[in-house]
Formats: sequence, structure tokens, C-alpha cells
Amino acid sequence: PPAKRQRTNVNAGQKQQICQHKKAHLHLSLAEMRNWAKTTLQIEVGTTTMHDILKNSEKWLAVTANSVDTIKSRHCKHPEMEDALFMWFTEVRGHGATVSAEFRERGICFIVSGVQDFAYFKGWLANFKSRWGISHHRLHGEADYSPDDIYNFDETGLFYKLGPSRTLATAPVAGHKKSKERITVALFCNASGTDLRKPIVIARAKRPRCFGKTFQPTLYTEYFSNAKAWMTSVIFQEIIRAFDHDLRFQGRHCILLLDNASSHAVTGLQLTNLKLHFLPPCPTSSIQPLDTGIIRAFKAHYRRQLVQLYVNCAEEGRIQTVDLCQALQMIRLAWRNVTATTVN
Repeated sequence: PPAKRQRTNVNAGQKQQICQHKKAHLHLSLAEMRNWAKTTLQIEVGTTTMHDILKNSEKWLAVTANSVDTIKSRHCKHPEMEDALFMWFTEVRGHGATVSAEFRERGICFIVSGVQDFAYFKGWLANFKSRWGISHHRLHGEADYSPDDIYNFDETGLFYKLGPSRTLATAPVAGHKKSKERITVALFCNASGTDLRKPIVIARAKRPRCFGKTFQPTLYTEYFSNAKAWMTSVIFQEIIRAFDHDLRFQGRHCILLLDNASSHAVTGLQLTNLKLHFLPPCPTSSIQPLDTGIIRAFKAHYRRQLVQLYVNCAEEGRIQTVDLCQALQMIRLAWRNVTATTVN
């Protein structure tokens, strides 16, 4: 690749001279102005920089001789630190890493941790990127996915029998032991909210007694079981293979955003129509879509049904409890009640 042009700091006085020369020679092109600056001012100015200077010519022509030296230039206060930071940036990009905001700030904090008299702030970062010619770019070489084809998958624990912990009363009331029966619910939807796939439930029993002989859990959810009611790599791969098969049947190609949970292992998994994209470790809610309020809305809809069920039980003099059959039906309905507006 061609050698990178060394950056040149253009001070306010030089910018004023450039604008004055252009004003006197309006016919000159950007390339001719760059050649003039190189021969007359002994500075090499990039095409974009030249364009920006001339675009703000009114500002630079208005600068007085007394104020030229007082205008801040973008000289680097810690050149060795910035050299190290740019070397780090070049290295991680050379390995194909996507330098997101979170990833970038980790690198900055690591490199500047030993630098005294330095305070990280967004203004410095903007100047650093400007000094080194770093800007945002769309990733090419990958398909541009529409919101309909961008999916997110995440799990959450659900204490499906746990009712409210507070109540209205005229006097203090005796409490009762809280249920700790937990199941795992995995939710799966696209970015536009047009495809809320069937919820996935993982419980402890393969076929609880409440199912009887006729109840079919797959009418409401995808149902799995193991001793701890947790997601495992075996269950995960079965889910992903089924989704890839559906996409292949529909003739669609989609991308699935996932966190780096150990249960999301994909060793030996062969997919044709689905691309898996793993989010950075320990993702925050800002980059884990289902954590931005979607799971919370789902649980709120479930809790509303559970409270109504318990009220009905109290009115009819029955024990306030719920079995897994009822829970699966309420999970399905709660997920359907999550609107596309909430998702996107």
C-alpha cells in the first residue's frame, strides 16, 4: 500500500495566507492551491484539509495579526502516548477487529494509565482522531442487513410462581415464603419487531406431572429440560440449526447478535443462511438489544397475568399458585403482547 502522508499542522496564519491567495486567484483548483502551499509555505496540505480551510475563508480572513498566535493549534501535548495509541489502533485493525466505542476506550485507558498530567475527554479524542486521520467507516465486504434480518437472542431467568412482594392493607400483614422455582426463558426477535419467534423455555423436568398425557408444550413454547434448567451448548445448537433451516426454506440470509456466554459455543456448527455475530465480552445494555427494555416489558406482561390469576384464586378461595402448564401459556401471551414499538 502507498505510504501514509505525514500529517502537517497548519496554523492560523498559514490558513489566512491560503485564503488570501485563493481570493486573489479565484480560478485556481484545489490541486493548484495545494501545489502553491507546498512551494510557497513549505507545507503539504491534503485535499480535504484544503477544502475545509477555503470553506471557512471568512473566518480565517477576519483573523487579525495580533490574534494569529493566540488561536489554538492542534499540537499534541503527549506525542509519545499518542504514537503508542495509534500503534495499538493499527495493530488491532490489522487483525480485523471492529474498534467500537467500548473497545476503543479500553485501549485508551490501558495506554494512558501511566501518563501523568493527562485527562481523557471527548474533545481530546476528537482531536486525536483528526490528527491521525481516523474516522468512522461502514464495514464493507459484508451484506447490508435490513432490520427484518437482524436478530438478537438472549436468555433470562424467570421465577414463574413469584407474586408481588407488597400489598395494600389497613394493617401489617404476615408474609409467606417466596417461591424460588426458576425456569430459563430465551427470547428471540428481529430488530424491526415483525418476527417475535416462539419463546424457548428450559425447565428441570422433561415432562412434569401437570402436563398429563395430552398437554403439548410446543403449542406455546419450544420446551427443553435439564437438571439445572439452564441453557447448554447442546440446546443452543439445536435452536440455531432449526432457525437456519427455516431461513434456508424461506430463502433468507440473516445475522444473529449474541453475547459470549459459554453455552453459546458453536464448535462444529455448520450454518448456511445465518451469520452469528458475538458481542464484546460483558456487554452493556447499550449493545445488547434485548436488555434495552424488551425483556423487562416481557416480564411485566407476564407478571400482570400472574397477579390476575392470583386475584382470581383468592376470590374463588383457591390456593394462589401456578403450574408449568399455565406458566407456558402466560409466557407465550406475554411475548405476543410485546409490541414492535418496544422492540425497535
